[in-house]
Amino acid sequence: MHAPSPVPPLPQASPPASSRHARGTRRGFAVPALGLAAVLVAVAGLWLAGGLDEAEQEPEARPGQAIDTGWFTVTVRDARIAMASGPFGGARQRYLVVRLRAVSKGKETALLENGGLVDGLAARTKAGKWVRPDQVRGVAGGAQTRQVQPGLPVEASAMWRMGPSDAPKRFTVRLLKWEWDEGFSDDEFRWRIDPEDGSVAGRLTLPVAAMPAAAPSTPAPRVRPGTRPRVRPGHSPRTRPGGRATRPAGGTP
Repeated sequence: MHAPSPVPPLPQASPPASSRHARGTRRGFAVPALGLAAVLVAVAGLWLAGGLDEAEQEPEARPGQAIDTGWFTVTVRDARIAMASGPFGGARQRYLVVRLRAVSKGKETALLENGGLVDGLAARTKAGKWVRPDQVRGVAGGAQTRQVQPGLPVEASAMWRMGPSDAPKRFTVRLLKWEWDEGFSDDEFRWRIDPEDGSVAGRLTLPVAAMPAAAPSTPAPRVRPGTRPRVRPGHSPRTRPGGRATRPAGGTP
């Protein structure tokens, strides 16, 4: 008996054109999708690394530049570390002091502290948090003041309390914008800062001057008890009131 001859394999049918197009479309879509994912990862990396920092959206200013905040015109001068008394005359502490000049553009008296200039100032901590000054002091016309009169310049010091070992080299300050508006719970128009908007009029990064070292004190000379001052020859000795000279002038004892 002869073995049957093998049956040749059936020819494979070509896939429909629609299927080829679909696979090509999926492959073509996969490449842009991977590219988009890479872009998103890159953007996230830049954000975490500070590449898209909020400072890019805030107007940069420089020391000595007059900045219009709406209610005040503020000119920031410099930043330094100094010792100053605490609020209400408390013990002296270390502060980071930002010196500035403020002029009120309003028609009424403004305050330096709560409800006034201090609410429009903020500084960035090492942790990235923005905090307002612990206190603000001012001088106008050679006298200390807590107010800002319309059109009268005030030389002010915004002060942030520091720890005993804090010594930053640079200090970033924000000046917020004020708006003449009514509140949500009242119809009174006055100068306000929108806590949700938080628009920034200017942002400055200042070099910080270190606190000057205290001059060493010179100890007073010690005088041993019972010693008598020496009198050089040719000089008259001192006489006691109502008494005689302790040693003749120019003579020998």
